[in-house]
Amino acid sequence: MGYIIIDLEFNNLKNITNYYKDFFEVHGNFDSLNLENEIIEIGAVKVDKYMKPISELREYVKPTIFPVINPIVTEITKIDMDILNEKGISFEEAMNKLKDMFEEGDVLCSWAKDDVVELIINSNHYDYKDLSWLNEYLDIQEYATKILAHKKSLGLKAALDELKIKVDETTLHDALYDAKYTVEVFRRVYNSRIIKNYLVNDIYNMPAIYVSNLEEVKIDEEQLMLKCPKCGKKVELETPIKLLNWRFAAAGTCTKCKSNVLCEVLVRKTLKGEEAYNEVNTILKNDAYLNYIYKIENSEEQR
Repeated sequence: MGYIIIDLEFNNLKNITNYYKDFFEVHGNFDSLNLENEIIEIGAVKVDKYMKPISELREYVKPTIFPVINPIVTEITKIDMDILNEKGISFEEAMNKLKDMFEEGDVLCSWAKDDVVELIINSNHYDYKDLSWLNEYLDIQEYATKILAHKKSLGLKAALDELKIKVDETTLHDALYDAKYTVEVFRRVYNSRIIKNYLVNDIYNMPAIYVSNLEEVKIDEEQLMLKCPKCGKKVELETPIKLLNWRFAAAGTCTKCKSNVLCEVLVRKTLKGEEAYNEVNTILKNDAYLNYIYKIENSEEQR
């Protein structure tokens, strides 16, 4: 059993008209592609269950979807068309090389779920169907955030800083180096027993894709676990579930231990297009609890 940590770099058209005013007049509209990010670099590092390095991979992918490299992408990643024309291979070739790193029982890992989502979306675009090697998956960002006792998701740089891992700033946003940095974080928080609780056995059904129009979402309370983080019993809500900025929230009290609990619900879509919920339940002191009740009750209309 091993862990294969990947990192991807993308090209996209975000704010492209800031650099090419008539871009869409010249090249047309790309909305029908149903694809926002084109993979242009794949970095991967394989380690064994003892966190010892086994192999690594870096492949540039020749772009075929978007006609130019977004200047902001080049600024961040240092990747330009000269590099891609000289060193780039086809998406299929790059994926086959990544696939060759996998053996039975290996776990795909990345810092946050975005990369594995884009890996599959790009595969669908290129009609690359040989994805049977994508079995178990681990979101190292989610795992490290919990182990390091943070409530909000840690960025990779923040995790590196907290763990006092030396970083060459000039190598950040390089797919292979970012994969290596992710391995260094993983190595320091790795626990073979705890890690089993964070493994995803079905990539296609995990909550992974951000939902932008949260105002149109209605939470189905019957699908929520609403478990007390202290004793595991059901939380009885004292407020309705309402949208608070980037997530839904409600406040309630545990039916057993009587703890005050803030119940937060993150709404995501699966790669099959179905809505799914991530629940984060937190015990609050009385003042904070009353403050959240006030916020929730005075927010917009119930969803």
